[in-house]
Amino acid sequence: MSEIADFYRSPSRTTDLGRHQDAVRALPAGAEELGAVVRGLLIHDFDASVRGLPLSAERRSQMQTAGASAILDTVVSLDPAPLHRERPPERKMVGFCYHFALLHCALLRATGTPARARCGFASYFGPGRWIDHWVVEYFDGDRWRLTDPQIGRGGLTRDDFQDGLTAWRLCRDGASDPASYGNGQLWGWDELRGTLINDVGALSKVEISGWYWCDRIRVDPVDQPHADLDAALDMLCSDAEAAQSGPVLRDCLDRYPDLRPPADAVAR
Repeated sequence: MSEIADFYRSPSRTTDLGRHQDAVRALPAGAEELGAVVRGLLIHDFDASVRGLPLSAERRSQMQTAGASAILDTVVSLDPAPLHRERPPERKMVGFCYHFALLHCALLRATGTPARARCGFASYFGPGRWIDHWVVEYFDGDRWRLTDPQIGRGGLTRDDFQDGLTAWRLCRDGASDPASYGNGQLWGWDELRGTLINDVGALSKVEISGWYWCDRIRVDPVDQPHADLDAALDMLCSDAEAAQSGPVLRDCLDRYPDLRPPADAVAR
């Protein structure tokens, strides 16, 4: 476990804090406390809409931000106060679940806690549905724990959240209905494929949300099974499930270059 913990304690390209590293030293080290810091800096686009906040095209473009350093660049451009100080809603960066999870993961790593972002599906946004979502998994010295920094919900169980690997395997084995997995607009196999790719990427420390760039899974119809493609994704899932070290995890994506996000990918 120490090798895996060390792997997830060090930053990735997307969780490196860059020039903001020194500012983190004044923050608390506890996982839930850092989640509260994240909620003080970001606002979900749905929450902004509910609050009636006017969002310009420039503000909405913040949702494409990829990388913790770029997130904090935006945060301090809106309000240069210390990071521990909660911003009013109109001066928070607009994002979605990925941004909350990525920044939380970055702060945990920067303060010495092994952490990884997980892309999967949450059951607590509506009965009978699994909604695509990003959360954080961190190692407390004894075991891995799941927490949702967007809504401040810790102690998640597998009944609350299924990571991309788990959801894929359950649906492929016929234990779950693919039609119950989605994002409110799109449901089924395309959501499962893209979420699997995002989750394997995050496990490999390539934390990018969305799969618009992935021609390999652009099939017709997207919400139906495709034997050859899905068999290849079965192999990707098995490789990630079996990986027990950092180099092997990184190799998961290296063996499937058409499933690896490009360096200039944005969040979607």
